[in-house]
Amino acid sequence: MISVFDKSALQQYMLDNKIPLFRAKQIWNWVCKYGKTSFSEMPNIGLKLQDIFQKNIEICTPSVVNILKSIDGTTKVLLQLEDKNTIETVLIPSKTHNTICISSQVGCTVGCKFCNTGFNGFVRNLTTNEIVAQYVAMKKITNSAISNIVFMGMGEPLFNIDNVLQAINIFTDEDLFGISRRKITLSTSGIVPVLEKIVDKLNVKLAISLHAPNDQIREKIMPINKLYNLEKLFDVCQKYNKYHSFLRITFEYIMLNNVNDTDECAIELAKICKKLNAKANIIRFNTWQGACFTESPISRVKHFATILKQNGIDAPIRSKHGIDIMAACGQLSSSNNY
Repeated sequence: MISVFDKSALQQYMLDNKIPLFRAKQIWNWVCKYGKTSFSEMPNIGLKLQDIFQKNIEICTPSVVNILKSIDGTTKVLLQLEDKNTIETVLIPSKTHNTICISSQVGCTVGCKFCNTGFNGFVRNLTTNEIVAQYVAMKKITNSAISNIVFMGMGEPLFNIDNVLQAINIFTDEDLFGISRRKITLSTSGIVPVLEKIVDKLNVKLAISLHAPNDQIREKIMPINKLYNLEKLFDVCQKYNKYHSFLRITFEYIMLNNVNDTDECAIELAKICKKLNAKANIIRFNTWQGACFTESPISRVKHFATILKQNGIDAPIRSKHGIDIMAACGQLSSSNNY
């Protein structure tokens, strides 16, 4: 069957079967804009065509296992894929826009010690359709306008880069979702060889999961640093800046009590941000069962951010979203109890 998101294949199918091309745009409108997952939900397509399309065009539709709604409006959805594996996807509302946090893998191979996702290991990469289908599923469930996408869910996007890049192209295609590249953020722990290969074509916002200002601390909490140290990571960050001067890198920095939250760490981080013209996103640690870290006191978090700001660094403290439903940063895991 033809994937509804394979633009050229769907257009060719219409031409081969002497079906007007505008039918393809009708389908994309229903699926991408309104979250419809069945041709029977598309009233401007006749019953005969609905039946033909149902047999020949696939709309990837993971099963919704459970939905949790936070007191702050955040929605977390547990989706079951065709092979029975499950993933989590989160919709984060704000006053001005809604952001979907998308997963790229079932589990994660990176194994950052502060993150719940990798705690239970890695299963497999998601297909392009499975990545895009998360948006469609969330759209149908919440009936909300979704303007921003962050690849910050389960998994390391750069270890599934081909499917992630294809998904980004689908999301930004004007005939499909039509989302601005400036409203898409890819977060990575820093897989340097992959980032070097795609740095010139990755014209979306880049967020680096830094979480420590030096190799000594980072290696203790992020094993990936033993393969790709900060010198190598910062070299490729400079290359990204060269190709995308209008897109500033964000360094994500999770505050771990008595680990990486000292004044000295803040000063080191400020120097890094200045050198790379980057901003810092300060994240309060969100605990989970089995976590070996605790959250830095809020007074320490604010003081850390103040040091950065005094050094001329844009350093907002990320608001906690969905903490009561285990939907906050670092808490996602398909093994969570619902």
